[in-house]
Parts: sequence; structure tokens; C-alpha cells
Amino acid sequence: MKRRPYGKTGVGVTPIGLGTIALGRSPRVESDDQAIEIVRGTFEAGVNFIDTAPLYGDAERRLGLALRELADLAPDDLVINTKAGYRPDPFDYSEEQTVACVQASLDVLGRDFIQFVHIHDVERSDLTTVMNGAAKALHLLKDDGVIGHVGVAGGPVDLLMQYIETGEFDSVITHNRYNLLDRPAAALIDRAHELGVGIVNAAPFASGILAQPDNAASPYVYHEAPNEVRERLHRIARLCADQGVEVASAAVKFSVRNDKIGTTILGAASADEIQAAVRAAEAPIDEELWRRIEREAPPNTVDNVEEWRSTGIRSITL
Repeated sequence: MKRRPYGKTGVGVTPIGLGTIALGRSPRVESDDQAIEIVRGTFEAGVNFIDTAPLYGDAERRLGLALRELADLAPDDLVINTKAGYRPDPFDYSEEQTVACVQASLDVLGRDFIQFVHIHDVERSDLTTVMNGAAKALHLLKDDGVIGHVGVAGGPVDLLMQYIETGEFDSVITHNRYNLLDRPAAALIDRAHELGVGIVNAAPFASGILAQPDNAASPYVYHEAPNEVRERLHRIARLCADQGVEVASAAVKFSVRNDKIGTTILGAASADEIQAAVRAAEAPIDEELWRRIEREAPPNTVDNVEEWRSTGIRSITL
């Protein structure tokens, strides 16, 4: 795959990246060998960006195994990202824990340097705590040459905007807020681009529903989808069918076609899934489809995820 410049970092990233949540938390990936084959398929597809985190169960360990076994297959410009904030204790963004977390990641991944570390789920704390703890620690590790770049990752768009406006971050990960169904992160993406902050768009399938639109059990932002979302999805599916395009392919292409986004990551549970995403990213889609979706199934542009999830709607385990 072609590389895109990633913010002001000087790093080039492929438009598609592998998210490793499935390597550590999906019942579909039962063994280390399966995890290694997913990473093998990722490299064979030409992907150079892999995202992981301590929160993702066994993902870092399995990724480390794969990186050692597949060293000869890995691209020379491989980019690894992991996160801090959940190890050893959840929601602890102190300087001390952050340093310990990164060191543990280095050990389990089998690396002496990690290109990116993002502070994970910053909505679990507050700006002052995070900036005086985790952010400070990561900048010191960057100065020491242990990590390459400091990032921030989370959900609420307004909160992420506050973080990137500090000027202390090279990268931002937004998830579930920029896809065929929802677009509240559009302003964040625009602003990050203006600031030279690299952008990772995670969960282009809105956690699953856009990958399997016909499956009533498919999660929407990790929960059961409200009726309004289902209705909008059905309209999108009809429009895609009219163009002979699968919804999942359109979901990938929608994110990738925004050249302000450095890379779009998805949690593949098989080599076929990451390779299908690469094909979708590179396939042409008639511009008329995007115009029709905009007119006939306009996306939600309000970041109301936390609001509707707090109403007691059923959570779905991935």
C-alpha cells in the first residue's frame, strides 16, 4: 500500500492499519498460531501500521510472538502503536504507572523502541491529571529515545479537542465517531490536520454493525443499536446495493477517502478480514454513492454516544 504522511511526525503510514483487539479478546482467535497468521496476512497485504494496547487482553503478547516469528516478512518501515493507562491498574494516569506500563509493553512486544504510545481512554480521568502524569511521562520517554511520538486516544470529541489544543501531542486516535453512520469527529479531524497532529480513525464499522449490516446482533459502539440507527443503516444498505457495493467495503472506503486521516484501523479476526479491508480501500467507488448517502441517509453529527449508552441499552461483548 502507498504511505501517507502522518502529521508532522515524518512517519509514513498505510491508509489501513491492523487493530489487535481481536488478537486478545475475540473468541474467534483461539490460539497464538491464529494470531500470528493474522499478522502474516497484514504484512502480506502491505500494511505497515499495527495498533495494540494492554487493555486488549493477550494482544500485546501475541503481537510480540508474531513480530519475532515474522521478522523477515515485516516491512522495513513498520509502525507499532500501543497505549498507557490500564497497566498495572485501570484508569491510573500517573507518571510512575505510565513509565511502568511502557516498560512492560517493550518487554512483552520484544522491542527496545516503540514508535507511538497513546494515552488510552482519557475520558476516564481529567485533563490536569493526565497532563501532569501520563503526558509528562511519555514526553520524558520520548526525550530518552524510548518512544518516538506521544498521542492521545479516547471517545468524546470535545475532550480530545482540548487535548490536541495543548500542543503537546503528535497524534490522536478517535473511535466510533467518523463512519457512514456517525460523523461528530469531523471537526476534530479538521482541527488536528490544521495543527499537524496525525489522525488515526478507529472502528470504521462502528464496532461491527457496518461490517455485518444484516445481522441483528451486530454491535453498534459496543452496544445494541437503537432503532433509529438500524433504520439509517437499512437506507445506506439499499443505496450501496444500487451501486453494487457491499456496506462493509463502503465503510472502509468512506474513512480512507478522507486524506486528512493518516490511517484507519480495524480489529481483524482473520487474515482475510484485513486483506479485504485493503482491497476495499484501494477499490474505486462512484462519487454518486457518497452524494446519495449524504442526501438520503445523512449521518449523525452530534457526539451523543455517552448519552444514549447511559440509558441502559444492552452492552454487547465483542
